Amino acid sequence: MNTRSKFNVLIFDTETCFKNEHNSIIAEIGWTFGNVLSQQDTPTSRRFLVADTLCRPDYWLHSQKLQNVHESLKGLPEGDRTAYKMDMRYTEYLEQIQRLNRISKTDKVMCSWQYILEQLTKDLSLVDSVGAYNMPFDIRAIQTTSKRFHHTHYGEIERLPKFCLMDMFGNHVINLNYFRMIDSLDEDEKKFFMSKSGKNLGYSAEIMARYISEDRGYVELHTAKEDSLIEYELAMYFFQNYKYDYFEKYHNKIGGVHWSQIRDRLSSAEKERQREINFGGDLNE
Repeated sequence: MNTRSKFNVLIFDTETCFKNEHNSIIAEIGWTFGNVLSQQDTPTSRRFLVADTLCRPDYWLHSQKLQNVHESLKGLPEGDRTAYKMDMRYTEYLEQIQRLNRISKTDKVMCSWQYILEQLTKDLSLVDSVGAYNMPFDIRAIQTTSKRFHHTHYGEIERLPKFCLMDMFGNHVINLNYFRMIDSLDEDEKKFFMSKSGKNLGYSAEIMARYISEDRGYVELHTAKEDSLIEYELAMYFFQNYKYDYFEKYHNKIGGVHWSQIRDRLSSAEKERQREINFGGDLNE
């Protein structure tokens, strides 16, 4: 039995460019850190806009391969692309920057990627582990952005044990008790726990937040700081209810979540059995 009463974690979230060749370049990053084992602890949160990304409007043009535009273009090189739409989030970010300018707060929020990494490094030095809801995506975004702007990877985040909240919730929290809860709902209530397609049960951070808070109307804002806050709450819920399982099964062991296992209502024991078969080992090995 794990009896520790203090375990500091940092949960981070990223919002990135997408639908073009600049996929995974971070425009906004936020994180929340504190003692996840204490309900009395007040976590610290930060949020930054990445100046390097937001000063490049070309990063926000959605594009597609020319060979996909028309049958006559199929012989063109695969890398040739054409822009077709500006990402509306870019306009929203510019409006945020204008509001920050009016209150002289721009330089505290919109910062260079180098400065952001320096602050992240300081905060990582205070924690025992680092996590995200979709850790493979978010860690890839940090490294892609670092290589784009600094031509090298960001080593500090690799020194810490990692965990993925989607792995933990999809494989462990979505269990037989969860399915009984779903079956107790009427059809109008069930829709709040379905995937975007409406065909299967979902397992996004938004849906898991609805579950643990019993707030069917909760909507994830898709802003980095606020999303890191609710994901920190998800981490607290997991550690409060499944602390032993975390250290035994998920600490620095990141597995995948497959929608078909949730569709088929596999028990958490069966999902974790399959996870162990497919698992490649500790991340530091």
